[in-house]
Amino acid sequence: MKNSMKNILYILLFGCLAVSCQKELSFDPNNTTTPPIDFPNTNDSCFTCDYFPVCDSTQQNYIDSMSGTVQTRTLLYDVKTDTVVNGITFKKILNLTDNTMNYYSCTNNVLKIYAPSSTSIGGTQASNITQTPLKSNEPVGTNWKDVLQINGATFEYRYTIIEKGITRQVLDSTYNNVINVRDTAVTIVPLMGEVPFAVRNSYYARGIGLVEVRMIDLMSGQTSLVTQLKSYHFR
Repeated sequence: MKNSMKNILYILLFGCLAVSCQKELSFDPNNTTTPPIDFPNTNDSCFTCDYFPVCDSTQQNYIDSMSGTVQTRTLLYDVKTDTVVNGITFKKILNLTDNTMNYYSCTNNVLKIYAPSSTSIGGTQASNITQTPLKSNEPVGTNWKDVLQINGATFEYRYTIIEKGITRQVLDSTYNNVINVRDTAVTIVPLMGEVPFAVRNSYYARGIGLVEVRMIDLMSGQTSLVTQLKSYHFR
């Protein structure tokens, strides 16, 4: 039971923000990823969001450190068309490096991410997940939460804006106009009540996107994930 819930936790914390552990990729400019024939798509070329922008040919190179294992990860995006899910308009964005379709919405700088399906490291399935990881127009101290029902279990993600307008050093780069959002992952267990699993700090830079994630596993008290932006390219 403990491992199953932890697997779902990793889906939600990593998959919905495109920081899951995919196959290892290098930053070699000769990477053989082949864009589709409509790339870049000039009719739907950008997803506009102040702290999470994505355009055709946007490339982000990350270094992930997870449970003592370090690997590189490259995201290369192909922006597609709009679609409506549960009354919300999402932009469909294909990640070419693993051929997964992502769904992003940004109204009044409220970022929503929809995952029709995802798979954790342990094989646990979760689907039809919508999360709201960022409300960048709101002041420091603003709180909100996502409540999700998965495999009969209830999960809550409780967010707080900790800092705004800060400078953040990530590897060898310095980012300005950064927002720090902290969220706590909690599961509601019958007869036990609330069981917190993890605390995550996410750092978003204006005009760039997610530059760093640090997560502490509350079961072990250890830092279980560090994701850092190494380099990026916008067309």
